[in-house]
Amino acid sequence: MAQTGSLIVRVFASRAQLPIQGATVLVAQRDDQGRYQLLSALITDESGLAGPVSLPAPDVALSQNPGSPLPFSSYSLVVEHPGYQVAIFQDLQIFSGVETTQSVPLMPLSIPESDSPRQQITQVTPQPL
Repeated sequence: MAQTGSLIVRVFASRAQLPIQGATVLVAQRDDQGRYQLLSALITDESGLAGPVSLPAPDVALSQNPGSPLPFSSYSLVVEHPGYQVAIFQDLQIFSGVETTQSVPLMPLSIPESDSPRQQITQVTPQPL
């Protein structure tokens, strides 16, 4: 039987911590050829939340054996909204049977836009196992 974990994304204005409604949330995973496969496209609600989305994850029993394949699946998350920098999270870890909440602070674009980077990339560090 296939194992799954779930992901909820919480999007807010970075400093004010105010929820951002209408942000586009994309969840993808790299295939064997290194290309991204889009698994889910969501829009945040008035609370800045998107999901939960169910995602494939390896069997939890893998975490019990040293040297086994990693007990989580890695995903990429892209969040965008007009007037804000694009937020990209790489190697987001999803464990079987676990609901993961990823907070996404979006940075407002500065004026003029040419002086500000258009995206912020976050590399998610592995969980200590």
